[in-house]
Amino acid sequence: MPISFLFYIYNGLNFSDFILCQSIYSVTCLLGKFIMGFLGDIFSKKYILIVSYLMFMARVVLWINFSGFWIVLAGEILYGLFKSLYRGNVDSYIYEYLQQKHVENGMINKYGKLSFFTSLGSAISCFAGVILYKYYGFKLILYLELATQIIAVLCLLLLPNTKKYEHSALKAVEYTKNIFNGVKSVFTNIKINYYVFYAAMLSGLTSVFVWNFQPLLKLSSAPVILYGVISFINQIFRALGGLSAKTFAEKFKNILVIIEFSAVVLSFILLICAYQVKNYIFIFVSLLIICCAILLFVIFNIFNISNLHKNTNDQNRATSASVSIFAEDFASFILLLNFKFLYDKIGITNTLIIYFILAIILLFPTFEQRQKRNSSL
Repeated sequence: MPISFLFYIYNGLNFSDFILCQSIYSVTCLLGKFIMGFLGDIFSKKYILIVSYLMFMARVVLWINFSGFWIVLAGEILYGLFKSLYRGNVDSYIYEYLQQKHVENGMINKYGKLSFFTSLGSAISCFAGVILYKYYGFKLILYLELATQIIAVLCLLLLPNTKKYEHSALKAVEYTKNIFNGVKSVFTNIKINYYVFYAAMLSGLTSVFVWNFQPLLKLSSAPVILYGVISFINQIFRALGGLSAKTFAEKFKNILVIIEFSAVVLSFILLICAYQVKNYIFIFVSLLIICCAILLFVIFNIFNISNLHKNTNDQNRATSASVSIFAEDFASFILLLNFKFLYDKIGITNTLIIYFILAIILLFPTFEQRQKRNSSL
């Protein structure tokens, strides 16, 4: 993860290709969620999770044996399908497993542990990745990734199936109907639609910020170890955002949107300045501050999810949550894709300035809007 941009350069690609592939990865996640959510309702979630890891393995095998733009792109598409299958089914599997044991009230604890260990694993990999890259190169990293995925599949095979599944064409009709109901609920419910839009935009901007980290470090000729350090800090801050979300959101509920907006403004200013200064110490400090902003985005997203579940009915709750995730992936796709084409035409600084102006126009919450939403919650 922390050296993915260097992997693109290793394959003869550039920053524009990097952003394009990430946008296509985002749209793969976007489209995949519709299909994968349906599959999770009619087939065993255990085997869908296994298939997801097999897709990850296919990506690694592809990258071990071939190189070039189309190979890298194919790998990112496979990774997008993996994420669609995994994210759409892992939490449902955990809940059904706990339900089978009659301890479903422990869902928050169990899923919280999964989230914690996922972030911890990502943080550790940030250091491991840069050290392995420095001394052994990309091949060993890819072989180790393949080995971990084989272990993951073997572990999944040991898990039990959670319930019997009905294979019925009526399921597809019901699923499609639920999608439309969920979309309608999200976009017409004044108690949640504003926060869903805001969370989607923050998620998209987070993608723009994060995918500029490595190109900035490369531009400044920063030591490779800093790639791992900043990625490690980003993951740790995200984990801290999850731990502190409840307290922070309750304490700053009435000004949370303003805090997030201020973080977006500061992040854009730092990014624009960093591309001009090109000093890796200044860039590292700037990225550290942007990681703090992303921590706030994580808090807002959790706050949004909480509002979403509180203000939707039981019939549409899961689908409404899926629509919210869909909106986040769609925002990431649109922002990254347009970022790539603007970058090709007018350069990085002008592109960031345009995005900065658009963020102010789209995200600035008027007093009336805040009052209206807050009074309805």
